[in-house]
This record gives sequence, C-alpha cells and structure tokens, in this order.
Amino acid sequence: MKNLLCSTALGVVLAAAPAFPHHGSDGMVDDDIYSMIDEMVTDTPHATLEFDDDMGDDTTETTVTTRSVRDTENLIDDGLLEYASMLDGDVTLVIEFDDNGGATVLIRQEE
Repeated sequence: MKNLLCSTALGVVLAAAPAFPHHGSDGMVDDDIYSMIDEMVTDTPHATLEFDDDMGDDTTETTVTTRSVRDTENLIDDGLLEYASMLDGDVTLVIEFDDNGGATVLIRQEE
C-alpha cells in the first residue's frame, strides 16, 4: 500500500510538471503579451508552442504547431493576430499548412 501511495504521488507530480511552462523569451519582451499567447495555446488541445531566441540578441521566434487548421482558426479568432501586433519592433507572422491538415504559425520579432 505504501508503494502504491508513493507511486501515485510521483505520478501526480510528473503529470503536473507541464502545467508550469517557462518561456524562452521571459524578461526580453512584455510578459503580458506572451502570457496571453500562452493561454490561447494552452486551451488548444492539439497545439505545441516553441520559443527560439538563439537567432541573435534582438530576434525572437515563436512557433505554434497545430494538428488541424480549425485549431489555428480558433487561435486567430481568440486574438492571436491582435496580440502579435502588440509586440515591439518588426513583427512577421507566417502560416504554413502541412500535408496532414495541420498548420504552423511562426511569429518572428526583431527589435
């Protein structure tokens, strides 16, 4: 019984770990904008979010990959374009569709 309780507690801790994400661009840009984008992606059941800031000191890339075009449409309906337009500097947004019916949204910010 003690082993079952310990195993269950460990499983709960490991399952809760993804609920505490860390942004790769934390502290570089307005935190409110990235938290809004992160909240939209969190509510989408089949989407992943990646931050890439290894491109240089003043460039940040955010990639959102969804399994269906409808999920991408939902993100746009929820204000993705509005939030991306609030970013500082030159912002580029590219949507690419894959052969499996999914889509990838790339947001590149250059300050």
